[in-house]
Amino acid sequence: MGNFYKNLCLLGPGQSDVAAALERHGRIAFVAPEENRMTVAFDLESDEIGDPAELGDLALTLSQDLACPVLAAAVYDDDLLLLGLYDRGKQVGEYNSSGGSTLSPSALATAFETRHQLKVWLLLRAPRFPFFIFESYRHSLILRALGAPQWAYATGYAYLLRGERPAGLSDSQLIHVGTPRPFSGKPWK
Repeated sequence: MGNFYKNLCLLGPGQSDVAAALERHGRIAFVAPEENRMTVAFDLESDEIGDPAELGDLALTLSQDLACPVLAAAVYDDDLLLLGLYDRGKQVGEYNSSGGSTLSPSALATAFETRHQLKVWLLLRAPRFPFFIFESYRHSLILRALGAPQWAYATGYAYLLRGERPAGLSDSQLIHVGTPRPFSGKPWK
């Protein structure tokens, strides 16, 4: 079985600002420290629910509240990568690794202020086989091209709750928002 995870990468606001916004909305989440002006949030409810709309709704809300670009990412069993880009309360576009995308590589590169637009274009356009047998690998390369923290790769709320920590991220660096409760998402049962 492959990776199942969802998270949000926000450009601009720091860890405490993201945590405060999540708390205002009554969310239960982990928030990683800021790196390269980006903060990653791992939301329990978004991670538990199979429908990516919950993650998109939260990304849209945070992008408006914090006036920043937010990249929502969801990986399903390493077979599917979904990305949603939101900026200041508007949906910019969505990417689906199985096709039907509305997210332009230039919009993603511009929103995250990277000079690697060609690399982003190649990563979004490359076919799954033979290049991306695991969609989390594609996600990792996109994160690198955007300059995002690598702990957004293959990490979601459930993984953090179980004590799994990506390299370079310790318990003391994480802020937990809300009252923790057991994870009940189906992919992890």
